[in-house]
Amino acid sequence: MKWSCAFQPCDRPALRSLHGQCEICNRHFCAKHVTSALHTCPTVERGKAVISGLLAAIDSDALRLRAESLRDGMKCTVKLPSANQAYGNYDVLNRRNYHGSVVFDDGKTWLARFRLPNHCDPPVQERNFDRLSEFATYRFLASTNIPVPEVYDFADDDDPTNPVGAGYILLEKLAGKPLAWHEASEVQKYIFFRQLADIYARLKQHPLDGLGRLQLSSKGLPKVGPAFFDYDSSENLIPFGPFSNSNDYYTALIHQRIQLIKTGEIASSAPRDQYLVYMSLLDSLPPNESGPFFICHVDSRDTNFLIDDDYNITGIIDWELAIFTAKSAAFQSPLMLYNLGEIFDEGLSTPSEDEKRLSKILREEEGAAELSTLAENKLHFRVDQVIEADPWNRENFVAVFSGWWKAAHGVEVFDWETWYKKALEMYGDGGL
Repeated sequence: MKWSCAFQPCDRPALRSLHGQCEICNRHFCAKHVTSALHTCPTVERGKAVISGLLAAIDSDALRLRAESLRDGMKCTVKLPSANQAYGNYDVLNRRNYHGSVVFDDGKTWLARFRLPNHCDPPVQERNFDRLSEFATYRFLASTNIPVPEVYDFADDDDPTNPVGAGYILLEKLAGKPLAWHEASEVQKYIFFRQLADIYARLKQHPLDGLGRLQLSSKGLPKVGPAFFDYDSSENLIPFGPFSNSNDYYTALIHQRIQLIKTGEIASSAPRDQYLVYMSLLDSLPPNESGPFFICHVDSRDTNFLIDDDYNITGIIDWELAIFTAKSAAFQSPLMLYNLGEIFDEGLSTPSEDEKRLSKILREEEGAAELSTLAENKLHFRVDQVIEADPWNRENFVAVFSGWWKAAHGVEVFDWETWYKKALEMYGDGGL
């Protein structure tokens, strides 16, 4: 159980989807009580309140002293924008993270990266794992000559020796601005693609032998650790992985999700539908891969690529959830190249024009030709979307599954009612 229902005296597990989380009072509720008239909360601006809560926990003087000690006493100034200054400012807020600045007297600038204590925060053990994994990932990437920030220090949220008061990562502030893909001309896209193909070729030269997320070994070196977690009744982490092949990973992940259906923590609006979708996935997984495995960014939106005015890539950021995975998953095209309207609304898997351009350049790149086909293949992306889709949004849930089914089975037409009847006969109701 990740969270228990905040409604007293209910002892049911809270939903793990956004539908079970109140964005105002920062509490979690089961399917019964999330819409209860008895659930009331203060009328505050959620975003600013979350930022203010984080800032109240941070000791900026302790952060300054720590940064200065890491640079042999070089004096610095810590800048932590207020809630009003930070809210809606991408330079400060990046989804679930807040960034302060550490400006040294010699002009060098670091970022202080904090996890926002928002409504969908995982328990502290997982937050600490995510932070350490991000730190280890940057350490690993430093050996690949990929443009990423240098990392200097990190601390856990619950570490009694951390005087800052909140978990953090100190990392280099890179030059450049977030890429806006829709604004790029064809010439600018070509410049970007040439560099991206080179990055793919470099990452291909740095495989590891397990499927999972990076941690640090006892010697401080990156190593592959668990791929995902569950929780026991005391909110302690139960790790899954690392895995030796992709089928074992997907099988463990889907079976874990089926258990969450049965405990009422996901898919409470249509548990049987979700169960049948998962059973169908298990019968049609992507071709099994036993390694080697390669790093995958996971959140390859355009804004996580930094560029200069000439569209040279100055950095790739936000590797928080990166995972070593199958080659066919790691070298899919970045999300920003997908035609999401076709994928979700029409269930099509046709490569977009941008995906085709990247694929063509990969064919020409030394050491990357075999990645060309993978860049046009979205099967792993579709599987991941089906696993995460929630039947609360019925239209999206059916559309995502429909698209995967057509891509996985090589058909052009899918009818939910026909499939559902056959699936129920094949798999039963799972006791739901």
